[in-house]
Amino acid sequence: MKNKLIYKYIGKVLMSFSLLLLFPILVCIIYHEPIIPFLIPLLISLSVGFFLNSLNIQKKTLYARDGFVIVALSWILISLLGALPFWFGLDIPFYDAFFESVSGFTTTGATIFSNVEVLEKSFLFWRSFTHFIGGMGVLTFVMAIIPLSKDDKSMHVLKAEMPGPSVAKLVPSIKKTLFYLYAIYIGLTLLEMILLMFGGLGFFDSLLIAMATAGTGGFTTWNSSLATLSLFNKYVVAIAMFLFGVNFNIYFLIVIMKDLKNALKSEELKMYVGLYLLTIAFILLNTYNLFNNFSDALVSTVFHVSSFMTSTGFSIGDVNIYPTSCRIVILMLMLISACAGSTCGGFKISRLIICFKKIKRDFLKVIHPNSVHIITFDGKRVEEEVVNSTCTFLFLYIFLLLFIMVLVSFDGFSLEVTINAVFSTFANVGLCFNIANFSIFSGFSKIVLSIGMLFGRLELFPLIALLSNWRK
Repeated sequence: MKNKLIYKYIGKVLMSFSLLLLFPILVCIIYHEPIIPFLIPLLISLSVGFFLNSLNIQKKTLYARDGFVIVALSWILISLLGALPFWFGLDIPFYDAFFESVSGFTTTGATIFSNVEVLEKSFLFWRSFTHFIGGMGVLTFVMAIIPLSKDDKSMHVLKAEMPGPSVAKLVPSIKKTLFYLYAIYIGLTLLEMILLMFGGLGFFDSLLIAMATAGTGGFTTWNSSLATLSLFNKYVVAIAMFLFGVNFNIYFLIVIMKDLKNALKSEELKMYVGLYLLTIAFILLNTYNLFNNFSDALVSTVFHVSSFMTSTGFSIGDVNIYPTSCRIVILMLMLISACAGSTCGGFKISRLIICFKKIKRDFLKVIHPNSVHIITFDGKRVEEEVVNSTCTFLFLYIFLLLFIMVLVSFDGFSLEVTINAVFSTFANVGLCFNIANFSIFSGFSKIVLSIGMLFGRLELFPLIALLSNWRK
């Protein structure tokens, strides 16, 4: 990599990451558990980060391509460092530890553990905490703490990490933008935690579930996921999952700008709500006879649609009872997911809208060759560059999905298991049909699925930019 400023940015990221490891160490102290599994990666991260940050850099120009490289490298290094506590403390193969770490930071929630209830509190906390940090983005978290640069060049990093086709500053200052976003993010998390405690859940479990929900991950403290929650708390989590699937720009308009009218005009929000309600109605009509009463059918449907559509991955029952028609709809939801600018994985509804509008425009051009049709989104013109990049993203998304399926297929599992595993990890969902946990896969497949999770969360381009830079 020619731009050595990248290393300095990475150094700041690693130094900030070392601070995150203080939280599980605090949990270790509270519950009298060994701190060494977390102390070693903390020291490694701090020392390497300090060294890189102290480099004397002459060139101080950061380009958009460099932002992609910084994001990709940071996520890979943090996933490796995040795996060390599992590796040191649980004596598992490193590819298992790496899979669990990547699954946490990418907010996938797929696990290699068949029995999480035997894990110590510190490891349970670390799993959910990685969801919370990865939800808004690791680099976004770092920039909320320390400025990566003194000018708006940090915007290249923010754009490279935030999900969706475009990212804009909500206020003139990046720092203030991130402050508002994190204030909303933390506020919603605390609200869910308080409601869960009001519903009878203890502080520790409420905190971990709230953090995992905020990041739309799927790690829990029980083997049965959230099946043991009270009816009230099941609805609390279901509603919270739905809310974290909304573009945070909408919350900014409502909470900070007090502009409810324009917030509700969002095309993406309307389609998100419409798809959500339509899917609930479809699945409820096809599954209500599988339950003892309509109330059980309703809570199960609302909860699981929220979970699959927002790529969270919690469950409150056996999703394998769903008929084939419902499974196909759910697989489609897993790939599409929720809104851009949320904490969800998947293709994103905003891209789907742009693709539909391009298809409509192309059909109209065939019928009326001389006509001019401009693609708009929320009343604003969508630049042709954005339209083209969205189509490119769709092609790469499908290509990588199929390529990963081919690689995982060498494990010899059935077509359904292979498809479910790849869809679940690539779309950062975690929950899938016919797979209780991912320990059944080979070490090779776990590495492939881990890379797929990173591609899915970072939305392809940062990792592609990193590979392109390494070739030079």
